[in-house]
Amino acid sequence: MGAALLIALLAGGQAAPAPAPATPPRDDIVVRGERPRGSVTGTIPPERTLSALDIRAYGANNVQELLQALGAAVASGRGRGDAGPAVLLNGRRVSSVNEIANLPTEAIERTEILPEAVALAYGFPADRKVVNIVTRERYASRIGQLTGGMPTGGGQATIGATANLLRLRGDTRTMVQAELSRASALTEDERDIVQPGDPALGRARTLLPETRRAALGATVAGTPFGEVAATLDARVETMATRALVGRGADRVLRRDGDTTTAHLGTTLGGRAGKWLWTATGTLDRTRSDTVTDTGIAAAPRNDARFTNMLAQADLLVNGSPFALPAGNAALSLRGGVATRSFDSRSRLGENVAATSLGRDAANVQASIDLPVTRGIGLVSLNANVALEELSDAGGLRTLGGGVQWTPVAGLTLLGSATAEQSAPSVEQLGSPLLVLPNARTFDSGAGETVDATRILGGNRALRPDDRRVTALGLSWQPWAKRDLTLTADYIRTRIDDPIASFPLLTPAVEAAFPDRVTRDAAGRLQRIDATPVNFARSRQQELRWGLRYVRPLGPLPPGIEPARVRSFSSEAEVRRRLPSGARVQMVEAGSPQARRFENLTSRLIFSIDHVWRLQDRLTLTDGGPVLDLLDGGALDLRGGRARHSVEAQAGAFKRGLGARITARWQAGTTLRGPGGDLNYGDLATVDLNLFANLAEQMGGTKAPGWAKGARLSLGIVNLFDTRQAVRDATGATPIAFQQAYLNPLGRTIALSLRKLF
Repeated sequence: MGAALLIALLAGGQAAPAPAPATPPRDDIVVRGERPRGSVTGTIPPERTLSALDIRAYGANNVQELLQALGAAVASGRGRGDAGPAVLLNGRRVSSVNEIANLPTEAIERTEILPEAVALAYGFPADRKVVNIVTRERYASRIGQLTGGMPTGGGQATIGATANLLRLRGDTRTMVQAELSRASALTEDERDIVQPGDPALGRARTLLPETRRAALGATVAGTPFGEVAATLDARVETMATRALVGRGADRVLRRDGDTTTAHLGTTLGGRAGKWLWTATGTLDRTRSDTVTDTGIAAAPRNDARFTNMLAQADLLVNGSPFALPAGNAALSLRGGVATRSFDSRSRLGENVAATSLGRDAANVQASIDLPVTRGIGLVSLNANVALEELSDAGGLRTLGGGVQWTPVAGLTLLGSATAEQSAPSVEQLGSPLLVLPNARTFDSGAGETVDATRILGGNRALRPDDRRVTALGLSWQPWAKRDLTLTADYIRTRIDDPIASFPLLTPAVEAAFPDRVTRDAAGRLQRIDATPVNFARSRQQELRWGLRYVRPLGPLPPGIEPARVRSFSSEAEVRRRLPSGARVQMVEAGSPQARRFENLTSRLIFSIDHVWRLQDRLTLTDGGPVLDLLDGGALDLRGGRARHSVEAQAGAFKRGLGARITARWQAGTTLRGPGGDLNYGDLATVDLNLFANLAEQMGGTKAPGWAKGARLSLGIVNLFDTRQAVRDATGATPIAFQQAYLNPLGRTIALSLRKLF
């Protein structure tokens, strides 16, 4: 926060009473409320709002780390995968989340977490939560960070360096970020993996490849066109990997990969009368080259490369077209176009396969919210529709509707239904052929682990899927003066023709897709075509609930209730932003006043999230076998779906010292097979993060210059070095399910030093 902290007590303080107002000329009194700066549109309140002081307690360095620390609080079960939340900046869309991923948390005034229904107002599908990052009006920093880490079991070391420059002045924003990182390889012999043949093979196989990464990004935002805000964001990243994939006749086989990505994004935003508009455009290019030694004399190398180019632009307009007795209607309109080219080439010996795919898309989306009554609390209805025309897949549509009811202050009930069609991605259709020799594979039918050839790449025969989601949810804050929030969601999902990676090989899977499996005359597995596939249908039901509680750590100064507390970077900002009746205190770090307000600026954070999966069934083919992923079925080596999973988090921050502990638990599962069942044990892991602001430990304003703005952090992932145990009926662990395969690193320790200039 700097050497000084300006604290405003917006409620419960002992501000001097204001003079009595003069007698009004009329009997009626009109009270006008103003939404906080940077708020989102619509009437749905945030599930949770984190102040700058709350954010400090997480010890996160930037927006990306903050989202990771929030974990289950920003996750959603309504999408096809965990795509992460939709992220806004000051209530407006950004060109991509990468534009603000490296924004330092010191620049954040507050963070709002909102339910999936809010995503519709910003042109997103209602399958992800919304996180709104609101920045300070004025802020400047230069940050350098060094990080090093390694697992306590040894074998791998990681180092990284980051530099960040940020300047905020109202609507003007400039940020530059540079990153370098390197991780050494981890081989199987460094984890004592039991080999099916020669034990020396462990030195020729990597669990994790050697990785080198470099990235450079810059963002410039301002108002060059009067009232129109403009942002330009650019980023380039390179990554190189080196892996060992076994031993050939005369040497160790390698797989080398090099990937370069480039991103250019722009955002324009303004107001036209009572309508807000935002235009975004992005250009992304990815090039990847992979060279794999095959160990085959006639075709010693497999070269696979692809270039993926995507250009897209869209326009979002939202506002109120008319008023109803219960409030203003809210309309959101979005239209966009995109074009993608995907060129791939694969060479295996003299065989060359080349693919060139293109996809042009045009789409529109409309969403309207209608407040229908306030007689029983606010009741609002939503209807939304999206249409998309793809050059290679035809027309796709999405229809949805929902209801919001706020019967009393602090309680919001939501219900929604969505029917959506989605085409396979260009990558799923046209990725280049990649041959992986000596891929360790578990053959469930034979009950053995073999080294077989695994084929990866695209599948031109994939079809669009058709998804229907029904959801009911609530958010409840039972006490106005306590930061306690309960959220709950019931979600039912049905998908026809779902697209997925090829699953774990079982007799049922082989019977459904016999042409994808090759065996020798003795029936031993030789080759698997693991390119993506359409299944017939899937059915899922789950219940999610979460509880979050935040309070100051310790008793507060006399006469001060737990209140909304805000910190500011200057006295001028305080006077500009706060009403005249607010109580303001300037506190110098390390001063006697600071001691009295330590509890006020401290935080104790607790949260718990539970997912209860009620149904998860997958039909492989029409009329074919059904995998019950909650009872004996599995898609990969990690087993079926855990019926119950829990994430709990507790954190504390005071006097510049912080600690956060995150515990995760998932129930065990079973993989049924003709050779006997495999039992996956329960898995519980604990992560610990400790951090210290060095200046506050070394005299505050009297601390040496090098300590001011410096933070030392220690992170321990998997504190107790736990790994999931997989055992067959005899109590033995099959080779493919050894714990180091499922979790190569185990417990890891990372130390970082961050300096804010």
